Amino acid sequence: MKDNKINPLPVNQYQEVWESRASIRTRPRKFIDFKEKGVFFPENKQPLLFNQDVIDLGPEVKETILLQSFYKYLNDIVTLEIDLIVNTCNKILNSDLPIEYSKELKLNARTIIIDEYYHVYIAHDMMLQLKHQFPDLKDFNYSISDSINAVNQVKSKLDKKYHDVFEIIAVCIFETTLVKELVEFFYTDNIHPSIKHYINDHMNDEAKHYGFFYNLLCYTWENIPIDYQENIGQYFSEFIINYLNINSEKEFNLSLLISILKEENKAKEIISNLYTGFIITPEVPIVKNVLNVLRKSKLLESLSVVSSFKNIGWDL
Repeated sequence: MKDNKINPLPVNQYQEVWESRASIRTRPRKFIDFKEKGVFFPENKQPLLFNQDVIDLGPEVKETILLQSFYKYLNDIVTLEIDLIVNTCNKILNSDLPIEYSKELKLNARTIIIDEYYHVYIAHDMMLQLKHQFPDLKDFNYSISDSINAVNQVKSKLDKKYHDVFEIIAVCIFETTLVKELVEFFYTDNIHPSIKHYINDHMNDEAKHYGFFYNLLCYTWENIPIDYQENIGQYFSEFIINYLNINSEKEFNLSLLISILKEENKAKEIISNLYTGFIITPEVPIVKNVLNVLRKSKLLESLSVVSSFKNIGWDL
């Protein structure tokens, strides 16, 4: 065992922070005050509103697009928090793993489960409020998220014995690489006050979770057997590329645009033009975040991880 092993936060630190800051412990129910003015989703984060043909459809269509985009955002929370994060914490608690997690870390993992189920509850509650206020709000057949797809793609190539550990590592990366973007995502002047209040509470928890999952990533990678590092590491570049893809966003925006225009070919043409030239490279800011976490957690010191990126032409 290395002398400089990074351990998870001691229970008396993380638990105290959770007790004082967790939204479920300190916040009342989230109501949307529909009398207040404001948009439900940042205009500059919805690519459809960069297209002049869509803009020319008028303010009511823009309002619909932003409302549907926020509804999908809530739906993603309902899906991802359970399918990925809670399931991963349950693996830490219950699975037969090749690594020993302390009782303190397992207690901290239970706080994550409580937080994430609460996030799902809040998101579900807000979806029902929106549906009641806007009966014409559409439910689309949302495609599988890029995060879940990235995990599934690698699992299909890995021996089953590595699945649980890979999922733990994957979720640690999800929870430590997009926090800054998530925190800033809804920081727009004209966002509806109720939505901004909700997002602030959610991000308060996510910022807190960052510390847990970063320490968990470092500890897990350092303490798993070398064959786990080698077998999981060889698929890291594929995992990161799929994780940071935007296929889910594109498919949703296409479905939304078809429902508005009633012209599938026109909608496909607009989507194609909007996303032309999007390529995932080491220079993309979000990619830099991911690589920075891999570097700090020493995953980039692993030959298998570095080799996987060299295989796609990234010299890190």
